[in-house]
Amino acid sequence: MKKGLIFWSVLILVGMLMVVPNQAVQADEVVVGSKEFTEQIILGQITLMILEENGIPVRDETNLGGTLVLREAQELGEVDICWEYTGTALITHLGYAEAITDPEECYQVVKEEDYERFNLVWLDYAPLNNTYTIMMREDDARERGIETLSDLAEAINEGVEAPEPGSWQFAADHEYSIRDDGYPGLTEHYGFHFDGVQIMDLGITYAALRDGNVALAMGFATDGRIDAFGLINLVDDKYYHPVYNAAPVVREEIMEQYPEIEEILAPVAEKLDDETMSGMNAMVDIEGYEPDEVAEMWLQEEGLID
Repeated sequence: MKKGLIFWSVLILVGMLMVVPNQAVQADEVVVGSKEFTEQIILGQITLMILEENGIPVRDETNLGGTLVLREAQELGEVDICWEYTGTALITHLGYAEAITDPEECYQVVKEEDYERFNLVWLDYAPLNNTYTIMMREDDARERGIETLSDLAEAINEGVEAPEPGSWQFAADHEYSIRDDGYPGLTEHYGFHFDGVQIMDLGITYAALRDGNVALAMGFATDGRIDAFGLINLVDDKYYHPVYNAAPVVREEIMEQYPEIEEILAPVAEKLDDETMSGMNAMVDIEGYEPDEVAEMWLQEEGLID
């Protein structure tokens, strides 16, 4: 009896020793998250690939959801690293009422406060500024002499004839329609009102504008569909929208475990400007590539992975 008991005890112990290391590997994985739109998924895939290339175990939680969903997941420790925009952090996460339009100033504010309040570490930010933008069809804007949001306000207030669909209809996604740095303050800041606001998924706003279902639409300034669909960004000449430079944001615990992440991601951020990001977005949204394909091609072209 004793020999049998010893045998089974040893067997159980060996099994436990075999399981524990596997559990430790899983626990050490860096969970990379992203929001649900194209640019974010590409940035997430870039991060997954370059970290893995440098020997850091990763888990893919990209395309997780909207801004608040991703942020909650990171604060709860369910996501370790993601790319966030300085303006989003300033207004949405840190509760600032006023925009900061200087990129470096905005970055320094969110970097300091996000660490002090949430133990989140902001790494170097990229030149790309994916700010919210108000778009028109280029031909319609040129015909009416509209280049800026002030021009738009003047045209609407003076009763200038609207392009298709015949009234100043505006398309926006749900998030922009309720954000403090979105639609609620836009018309107040510039002193005008649309004839109507249509709420739709973000990916649909570009096509809705192109097809004449609305006269204007919101979007992101680095979206590849703007140029491809014959649209233009109206200049935010009164600086309503905050700057939205993208940067990797990492939980402090992960930075302590993998301090090399900062050095690994620095050249990625340095190379990501508006033109580069817009081109990658267009490859997904217009040409039909998958985000991971685009991420891999770009990383290889830049010599950041083999």
